[in-house]
Amino acid sequence: MSALSLIALARRHAGALISMAARRATVEELTLERLRATGAWAVILDHDGVLGPNMSERPDETGMALIRRALDAFGPGKVFILSNTRRRRAVRSAFFATVPGVTYLIAERKPDPDGLRQASRLAGVSADRIAVVDDGPLTGGLMAITSGAIPVYAIRSRMAESPAAFLIRQLTTLPQRAVIRLLALGARGQ
Repeated sequence: MSALSLIALARRHAGALISMAARRATVEELTLERLRATGAWAVILDHDGVLGPNMSERPDETGMALIRRALDAFGPGKVFILSNTRRRRAVRSAFFATVPGVTYLIAERKPDPDGLRQASRLAGVSADRIAVVDDGPLTGGLMAITSGAIPVYAIRSRMAESPAAFLIRQLTTLPQRAVIRLLALGARGQ
């Protein structure tokens, strides 16, 4: 999807994106109770920026703790990892194959709903019963909103990451946050 198409899609869903951004949480705040309170029956977790640093091969300690809470909240077979990066795909797939109850999904780039459709089919639940935890409002967040899923916008309060991973994360998420701010300013001006 081109940047202009993405912005046009974001404009069509501005209200939902602004509302999602207002409820932003940190990954560390996503307790078992808070995950259950979403009303979801399954969850999709983003890897880069949520479970671990960009380009990392596996989740860090905070990411693994979130996976354990998600398994406790939703149960085995209802926790999915979706990362739209092609880098590290094989290594991540091999790692998550060793984590019982978790499924690593390979899909097109978000906000394309292919990964959400896969999770829905595999979990046996409709999209409106799947929470999507992502640090990208215009990637995972918009995928959830346009597909009727439950968007959970979550960022890390702190993360040990290399300068390159930090730069990639900033170059990916800051423009998305800027678009949401512009949408909010536009909504206030109307």
